[in-house]
Amino acid sequence: MSRSRWLQVPRLIVNSRSTLVALSLMLCLPIYAQTLEFTEAEVTEEDGVFRIKVSAIIESPPDYIRYILADSAHIYRLSPSIIESEVLPSSTADEKQVRTKLLCCTSLFCREVERVDIVRMLKSGDFEAEIIPTLSEFKSGKASWKITPMDDASHVVYEAYLEPDFFIPPVVGTHLVKQHLLEEFTTTFIRIERIASFNAQRDKSAEYMLVDAAMKTLKPPCKQNTSASLQ
Repeated sequence: MSRSRWLQVPRLIVNSRSTLVALSLMLCLPIYAQTLEFTEAEVTEEDGVFRIKVSAIIESPPDYIRYILADSAHIYRLSPSIIESEVLPSSTADEKQVRTKLLCCTSLFCREVERVDIVRMLKSGDFEAEIIPTLSEFKSGKASWKITPMDDASHVVYEAYLEPDFFIPPVVGTHLVKQHLLEEFTTTFIRIERIASFNAQRDKSAEYMLVDAAMKTLKPPCKQNTSASLQ
């Protein structure tokens, strides 16, 4: 292969990578896979009350995560068990009511479950949600999302308790529900990271393209010929 052909190979590789990045952004498919670092993931049960705690380091700034959690109309994106979601009218500006229909399935039983939560965003930027028992198939329930910045990443902690108001087969059924809840919320964290990371990368790419376009457009003026005399 001639020297000129060898010199063309790196350019082809760079062009191919640029094309792949552009296609990835257009098709909303990230070209990289990240491994989520869970710091805790546990579900316990006592006297019919399930307690959940999941925490992880998410490689995304807090604002991107808050945006996802505040988007209640599209909350179904975060869980494969949410088959319906709806934001109900609320008389208070700093809170909203969110209705979801869940598909609660194990190897022993499968049923649709309704719940309505009052969701609030706190001044700290964290979130809390409380179940309205009269509109839900739960006797009680409360959850919180705590988001702590860590440089360009975030430490996210989810804590909740749920008291179902429907029959769950004892022992084996309880064990399967605990397993189901653990899988659900670890999946939720993985989906949050994927969406947040993609949005962050998309914004960085858009910012880079704007800066690059500005650099090409706003070229410095040509130097004047200082030796020329004024007429």
